[in-house]
Amino acid sequence: MTETSKEPRLMKLSDYLVDYLYEQGTRHVFGMSGGAAVHMFDSAAKHPKMGITFVAHEQSAAIAADAYYRVSGRMGAGIVTSGPGATNLLTGVCCSYYDSVPSLMLTGQVATGRLKGARKVRQVGFQETDTLSIFASVTKYARQVQQPEQIATLLDCAYAAAQDGRPGPVLVDIPDDLQRAQIDLTNLLRSRPTSAGRPEALEGQIDLLLKNISAAKRPVFVIGGGLNTPRKADELREFLAHLDVPILQTWGGLDLLPSDWKNRIGTFGVYGSRLGNFVIQHADLVVCMGTRLSQNLTGGVLNTFAPKARIVMVDADLGELNKFDGYGIEISQRIHCQMGDFLNLAQAAVARFNSPSIDSWLTTIAHWKEELPNDLPSEPDDEAGYVDANHFIRKLSDVLADDEIVFIDTGGNLTWTCNNLRVKAGQRVISAWNFTPMGYAVPAGIGGAAATDRPITCIIGDGGLELCLGELATIVRLKLPLKIILFNNHSHGIQKQTLETWLDANYVGVDPESGLGLTDFPNVVKAMGLPVISISSSKDVDEGLREVYGMPGPAFCNVEINPDQKLHPVLKSGAPLDNQMPLLPAEQLEALRAL
Repeated sequence: MTETSKEPRLMKLSDYLVDYLYEQGTRHVFGMSGGAAVHMFDSAAKHPKMGITFVAHEQSAAIAADAYYRVSGRMGAGIVTSGPGATNLLTGVCCSYYDSVPSLMLTGQVATGRLKGARKVRQVGFQETDTLSIFASVTKYARQVQQPEQIATLLDCAYAAAQDGRPGPVLVDIPDDLQRAQIDLTNLLRSRPTSAGRPEALEGQIDLLLKNISAAKRPVFVIGGGLNTPRKADELREFLAHLDVPILQTWGGLDLLPSDWKNRIGTFGVYGSRLGNFVIQHADLVVCMGTRLSQNLTGGVLNTFAPKARIVMVDADLGELNKFDGYGIEISQRIHCQMGDFLNLAQAAVARFNSPSIDSWLTTIAHWKEELPNDLPSEPDDEAGYVDANHFIRKLSDVLADDEIVFIDTGGNLTWTCNNLRVKAGQRVISAWNFTPMGYAVPAGIGGAAATDRPITCIIGDGGLELCLGELATIVRLKLPLKIILFNNHSHGIQKQTLETWLDANYVGVDPESGLGLTDFPNVVKAMGLPVISISSSKDVDEGLREVYGMPGPAFCNVEINPDQKLHPVLKSGAPLDNQMPLLPAEQLEALRAL
């Protein structure tokens, strides 16, 4: 008998692409139309269940896809055209890369016949750009489709790479002629990469860790953003409930525990709380989960960090575990694994756990909490024309919904929010923690709104809003019920403070007087179609917030902040973490250390 060949099943490549995304759980794509991407957008628009959000700038597409994952746990996707469309993605892709967020960028490219190939020219096709080279260092996987039948295997590999090991963004570059090509579904090449399994030694490593915690006199846990990608908050809370030891949070791990969690200390680091810094500097065991211990946490002089402690790191990235070798921090135990694998095994092991005897340690921490200054300024007089950022965030905490998602930008608004927000058990607090570009919070809010119907607040500074102002038109057009809080100090406040510390307050390009152009935001935003509430007096904060959060749709809240408001406490480079500015008198500092 002769074998009969299968009848070909033809499908347009861009239609297959969108079907593939949907089957993998991606329910929404973000992008900006362009000539080399029209087929991908046409297919997405014709898909009966795929959502699309068109943004004002391609950078926002990558940021929205980033936030879509952080909120939903599903891969977000961006679609843009070739050349400048692709390069505009870069900042948003960096946010995902450094925060371990899986996302898929689909970039159009000139037709294969117009690719320069090996020719020694800069460009052949119009808007041709070597996208793969540009993104190679900030993606886990970047490939160009060269034959139509490759599309399935390239997507298989991209999705696997994005989510395996330490997650991150991936990119697939698709020439225009291949997007419109007909592919035979019966003849597609496929690849099913296998992910690495759980390390065999992990159970023994966890047992050793728990024994060391039991023997410690001054232990502390540090939980970070790696526990949010993917999110393991429920598993973490169940595990930590058995340990009953002091807990510090990085900003990226701020929403993993509510603010009223027993023995939660709070934040630490260069801009962290004094109490948190005293705790980590005097601990004898520091267990770090899902944090790379960035310089903003350790301070600039590494050998002054946690000098009395054995340090344990649990991380999915072996490079992060080894990076301190020879640089001033000694890691005594390195547990290389996925956070989910660690917590799954730890749940069983913790039943055999003997709690450490740490009453004196908790007493010392309580004394520090009483004795250390909180650096909270008094509220300004009602006639001052501005409010205090710290007090404002504390009052904002009272009006946010129990399931609010808070996106924060960078600079002063990030510091004031992370140090003062009282996080509830069901809330999320999200920022681009490690890349921290200005202009993240608003497009991230757009991505979050595509992923959930939970209430969303975006907190941003005037410098950051300048960079994503066009996305307010996106919010108005889609009627997204985002609440946007603008911390308007009419300057780049954190840079002003830096120049005061290091360059005798010789301001350059940080406020209008030194060359920075800033928008009249309330009037511009009103003209764009958003209702605007302005708050410029301490007595008006409560009523203003009630009005903003009483509105059913989008609202913009302009909060006038003191242009000279400081970010205190803060560490000056070269000092150990427990000696932040404003500096304590030497006698008081030594007495507190002696406790």
